[in-house]
Amino acid sequence: MVDVTAVSERDLRRMLEVVSPDAVTEQGPELPEQVLTGLAELIPCSAISFMVMDTARSEPVAGQQLDLRDYPAEDAESGALFFEAYWDCAACSQPELVGGPGVASTWQDYYTEREFRSLLMAEYFDQVEIWHELLVCLPSRHGLTRRLMLVRDAGDPPFSERDRLLLTLLRPHLTEIRARVEAERRSVPALTPRQVELLRRLARGHTNRRLARDLGLSEATVRKHLENIYARLDVHSRTEALARAATLLTS
Repeated sequence: MVDVTAVSERDLRRMLEVVSPDAVTEQGPELPEQVLTGLAELIPCSAISFMVMDTARSEPVAGQQLDLRDYPAEDAESGALFFEAYWDCAACSQPELVGGPGVASTWQDYYTEREFRSLLMAEYFDQVEIWHELLVCLPSRHGLTRRLMLVRDAGDPPFSERDRLLLTLLRPHLTEIRARVEAERRSVPALTPRQVELLRRLARGHTNRRLARDLGLSEATVRKHLENIYARLDVHSRTEALARAATLLTS
């Protein structure tokens, strides 16, 4: 049971403003940018990320991030470190174990600082220059987990009970917004099997060079394939293409 006495009436009004249909006028790759921006104002943080993940195969399917400070670009090495650390960190692999389904959680719910420091996930946090996280899971679909995470730096205070409750209360609204985003994508233009395969590999973070090597193509041919995909989907970037074709990639 969520104890709303930990938040003020003003907090609740601001919370509803973040997800108000009148305020959400534009879509983002995974969630409207206005929602993420409003959420960052409501619960101060350094960055917010939304990830759709196939945990059985330990790979992301789609994602979106709002950075409010300069973070080092996450490369293949740090991405591999995250998934190597993932299963041994209950706060990441079982985020609803302590509070229950739908309740926002932090790693402090699972570990003391000394215990967390002994985990490989702490090494990942150090590498990407974050330390505190507040995580809430939206209902899974098609075997894919969907999670929203707010982070703060090592010098910042941990997320409070007020922050946790606000994110928990926002979860049903975020789930509804996400459902609208997904509904708008169901009318995706038809793509060829080769184009779908290219998009699946893009979702895994493959570069043009790796795509060319793995598929036995030249990089120029890969670029041409991508141009054709963008044109068919009426988008202009990889991020937009992955967002528009998300239903194809999860079916």
